[in-house]
Amino acid sequence: MKKQALIISLLATIGFAGSAQAADGTITFNGQLTSVTCAVHGGSAGAANGDFTVSLPTLSTTALASQGAVAGSTGFNIVVGGPGDTGCTDGTRASVHFEASSPLVDAASGNLNLAAGSTATNVQVQIADAGAANAPINLFTNTSSTPVVIANNTAVLPFSAQYFATGAATAGTVNSNVQYSIAFN
Repeated sequence: MKKQALIISLLATIGFAGSAQAADGTITFNGQLTSVTCAVHGGSAGAANGDFTVSLPTLSTTALASQGAVAGSTGFNIVVGGPGDTGCTDGTRASVHFEASSPLVDAASGNLNLAAGSTATNVQVQIADAGAANAPINLFTNTSSTPVVIANNTAVLPFSAQYFATGAATAGTVNSNVQYSIAFN
């Protein structure tokens, strides 16, 4: 699946004027559009598209017995480009932009809440940026990953996901998801 990540170019001036009010300031928005298009693959350049599943290991709840405990770190990659992908421009930097508006992003922790149908409790899924020493990503406030330079029409963006306890976790299924886009600069 071809995805073209666009950095929206918007130049707007916002002002509110009332009969007795003066403007308090101006907000200016700047951006840029790019013609870079890369195929997006989950896990490897051979994957069919950008949709994929990361299987976290089955662990005992004792590993997540208290608030703030993390366990089950599992690495995964998002690959842009690949052999024969002429839409990827070498030297361009690619990063993953996680969508803060994804329905399961928890505004307080920046982790992922569980999807309907999950039966475990007191647990979230936390995503970490392997390109930044596995630093957890707050998906609500810091939604972009460490950029990777495209070389030979390919960039591999490394991440990990893990369980995060919000209290003493209980046994059950854990399912969550997040939407993402590839940003180029």
